Amino acid sequence: MFAKIVVGIVIGFVAGFIEAKAPFWPRRAETLFEALIFLVGLAFVASSFVFGAMFGVMAIVEIGVGFCAYGMVFRGEKAPS
Repeated sequence: MFAKIVVGIVIGFVAGFIEAKAPFWPRRAETLFEALIFLVGLAFVASSFVFGAMFGVMAIVEIGVGFCAYGMVFRGEKAPS
């Protein structure tokens, strides 16, 4: 169970990384990475729903937490003007 939670958070963390670094990559690479992370996330959520609705909802929350964690850790606050 703990491993599943960690995997969900890592998927969200990687999605945050891809979203943040997208302007620096060529458009084709950005599209490819977004499609791959979408498929991985979808497979994770679908496999979690197989065990029950509660686990499926938890998977969605885990991915969201990972995405927000990336934003909190690596995106600095804007300096005051």
